[in-house]
Amino acid sequence: MGRTKCFERNEVLDKAIQLFWRKGYSDTSLHDLEVETGVNKSGLYSEFKDKEDIFLESLKRYRDINPVLHILETKPMGLKNIESFLVSGMSCDGQKGCFLANTMREVSIIPPKIKNLMFAHVEKVRNLLIENLKASGIKAHPEATADFILTYSTGLSIKLNVMKPDQLRVEVSQFLAYLKATPESTALKP
Repeated sequence: MGRTKCFERNEVLDKAIQLFWRKGYSDTSLHDLEVETGVNKSGLYSEFKDKEDIFLESLKRYRDINPVLHILETKPMGLKNIESFLVSGMSCDGQKGCFLANTMREVSIIPPKIKNLMFAHVEKVRNLLIENLKASGIKAHPEATADFILTYSTGLSIKLNVMKPDQLRVEVSQFLAYLKATPESTALKP
């Protein structure tokens, strides 16, 4: 008969998320994961294949508990959802910004399965941004503007590591005012 598992998977993943968020994928060791989660190596290996698997499952958990998709799916769609999306990372407990956005800094070294998960999530967010832009009445081309917003939101996530949320809320307000005020003749186009 096997040993009884003495930990809860989601609790381990929640702790691993905080560690990977703080140190990144490449700088996190298995020993770091043992210390952070309180689960020894054999316990971690009984639940996960390796560090890559822990990281992949951590990203999946983060994606599933992160409110971003819910925010962008809220009816009625429009600019209010986009504003909520942009400020959503400013009130997180623990780390700042977005774990997925911060992980993009390591895209050249992370394994393909993790890249695929990240890119699929970004594409889903992009499609929801496009829907919200179309509903908002903004004159700019929705696909190009969604890409612009994604780039901006990734920058916000990184800036949240060194700036106070109140400073960035003003910036978000200015960004949204810019989007609303852009005349059709100068609006983003593909």
